[in-house]
Amino acid sequence: MPGTPDPVLGSDALTLAVASAVGALVATLPYGFRESLPRPAVLAIGGGAAYATFCLAVWAGARLATVGLPSAALDQPGTFAVVLTLNFLVVGLQVAIPYYCYAGWRFVAPLAGAFAGTVVVLFLFLGVNGETDPIALYPLVFGPPVVVAICILALAEFGVRRFLLG
Repeated sequence: MPGTPDPVLGSDALTLAVASAVGALVATLPYGFRESLPRPAVLAIGGGAAYATFCLAVWAGARLATVGLPSAALDQPGTFAVVLTLNFLVVGLQVAIPYYCYAGWRFVAPLAGAFAGTVVVLFLFLGVNGETDPIALYPLVFGPPVVVAICILALAEFGVRRFLLG
C-alpha cells in the first residue's frame, strides 16, 4: 500500500516484539536498581538522555541500513538539527519523567507509560519508506500526547496514594 512504512526487521510482528522487549527493559530498569538509585534529577536527566540517544540511534541505524538519511539532513542541516533536538527533548521526557517519579516517590504507573511510549517510538522509528519520516512528526504529533499521558499517570497515582490509600 502506498505510503505505508516497511518494517526494517522484516515484519510488523517482529518489530512489535522487539519494541515491546526494549520497552519492558526500559520500564523495569530503575526497579532493578531501586536500592542504589541516584538522586531523582540525576536519574531523570541521565536516563532520559541515554534513552533519547538510543532511540535516535535506532532511527539513524534503520535509515542508514536501508534508505540512507533523508535529503533534508543533507540539504538543510540547520532544520535537521532542530528536528533532532526536538526529538531528543520529547523522546527523553518519555523516560525522564517516569524515572524521576520512581526515584523520588516510587511511582510505578509512569513506568507503564514509559513502556508504552517506548513501544510507540521504536515501532515508528523502525519503519522506513513511508510518506513522511516519523522523526519529522514525532515531536509534534505523536510524542506530546505520550508525554501528557505519562504525566496523567503520575498524577493519577499521586491521587490514589494521597486520597484513597492515605
